[in-house]
Amino acid sequence: MANQTTQAALQKPKLSLGGIINLSMGFMGIQMGFGLQNGNASRILSDFGADVHELSWFWIVAPLTGLIVQPIIGHMGDNTWGKMGRRKPYFLVGAILAALGLIFLPNSNIVAGEGMSVMEFMGISAILWIGIGFLALMDVSFNISMEPFRALVGDMLPKSQSTLGFSVQTILIGLGAILGSFFPWILFNWFGIANTAEAGSVAPNVIWSFYLGAAILIITILYTILTVKEYPPEDFAKYQGEPADDGFQKSKLSDIFVDAWNMPTRMKRLGLVQFFSWFALFTMWVFTTVAISQNVYDTEVNAAIYNLAKEKLQTYVETHTGKEAQDAQKLLASLEEVEPGDKGYFINSKAAAFLANGVVYPNEQLPQAIAQNTASADAQTLSKWQALPESEKYSDAELMAQLKDLPELSAEARASLEFKYINLQHGLGGDWTNVLFGTYNAIATAFAFLLSFIARKTSRKFTHIFSLVMGGLGLISMMFITEPEWLLLGMVGVGMAWASILSMPYALLIDSLPPAKMGVYMGIFNFFIVIPQIINALIGGPIVHAFFNDYATYYLAFGGVLFLLAALFTLRIKEPLFGEAEVMRLQELDAQRQS
Repeated sequence: MANQTTQAALQKPKLSLGGIINLSMGFMGIQMGFGLQNGNASRILSDFGADVHELSWFWIVAPLTGLIVQPIIGHMGDNTWGKMGRRKPYFLVGAILAALGLIFLPNSNIVAGEGMSVMEFMGISAILWIGIGFLALMDVSFNISMEPFRALVGDMLPKSQSTLGFSVQTILIGLGAILGSFFPWILFNWFGIANTAEAGSVAPNVIWSFYLGAAILIITILYTILTVKEYPPEDFAKYQGEPADDGFQKSKLSDIFVDAWNMPTRMKRLGLVQFFSWFALFTMWVFTTVAISQNVYDTEVNAAIYNLAKEKLQTYVETHTGKEAQDAQKLLASLEEVEPGDKGYFINSKAAAFLANGVVYPNEQLPQAIAQNTASADAQTLSKWQALPESEKYSDAELMAQLKDLPELSAEARASLEFKYINLQHGLGGDWTNVLFGTYNAIATAFAFLLSFIARKTSRKFTHIFSLVMGGLGLISMMFITEPEWLLLGMVGVGMAWASILSMPYALLIDSLPPAKMGVYMGIFNFFIVIPQIINALIGGPIVHAFFNDYATYYLAFGGVLFLLAALFTLRIKEPLFGEAEVMRLQELDAQRQS
């Protein structure tokens, strides 16, 4: 009965810092794509015609695919042993599919073509459906790759290096997200690639950012595949103390449900913390672009301009035919559904672009119309405006305000200026959202260097509580800030929370998981990440519409409150609030005695 004899689990060899970095280098590429998605998906869907209260519904594909894919991929990874290894095959498949999603999502209107662009299904345009499809492809792909990367850290590192391993992973995740988040801003400000587009299209700086993200994602995942050698089944069995002669024991797919039912108590308690944390994160990712465009970048219009726009749009519908008339009819219907909020009527980016491009005054007629309706006493203001290059004509807020305030200016000319300015502000708001997201990822990267140190001086539990509180205060502060630069201050707290969310729950969890089921339990733990996002996706938009009149900033502040609630639930984790270093030292000594 030799095959029933067991041996004590051997201590896994420690890896060098370089080896730990190699484990998660591909995760940097995945997070670059994830950062591009978080910062731009709402902007892209808005460009394709989505209203504010619809955005969370379209985002539901992200957590829904995670709910389905991650446990299955985790189970398959636990039971996969081939020439490439245990986790690496999933890295490669996920990378290829994610790159395709990154390339095609911002080009959904081109994929739809002339014929499909005017089609609708269930009241949603074909372009939006195609965009949702590519967003789903990206999310499936990220999930195929993401879960195995977390499981790989558990596979390859001894428990004494688990906090360091997840901290390094957080650092690399942060670096990828920083690059992905800043790409649109860099391409616009450094290379002059436009950040606005015609109605129904995506800005070129966003499109090229997605191309860069796809290329870097492929390169970084190939790097991890080529530099990491996973343990073979027989070695892995020794490290987990399984029967020495049996090697690796496979499990059935149905065991996922058994494992979920029998999850450790600590996993359940951490799950509640994760629930409120990720509900708040989803709120931020979906609504920040709209919130800061409304609260900071003046994208509202007053009642007179709003009513004039509807009147002119109705005339446009009656005097045009074909695709232009159909697009105008859809925008007219969407405008008629808009209700005034605390700061006026908020128009989505596609409508603003359409209105700015000629419904009131065509581009080429606007300067002449303003000149004809402006008294000679204001000629200096007008000539200064006309002297600006077209790319800067609507970017000078002070000059725009002077033009719009001219008493002789006709209502039509005033409306044209208003919508051109709003179209620009939508672009600036979208670009600044990427800067904010890049900033919180930069803070997360820097803070990740301190996580292991702080955890040893206090505890993992205290570190997570402190970080979540800072994140909550950061999100709440965005409700009171009206200057773009000061929003960066709130992102400091969000970055600290993000760094901890990416590492501390996993460091707290990993000690309670059986090594043979590391992948499937990491996938099951993902339930507590995706379920709150699914719930938020279903109710977030209606809440913003019904209770906040589409003014999204208030919902961001609500997300901050949920961060604070997650911090309170972290107190339920049975672990010392201070003095954890001694506990960890005793655990290491016990592991060494067993080996």
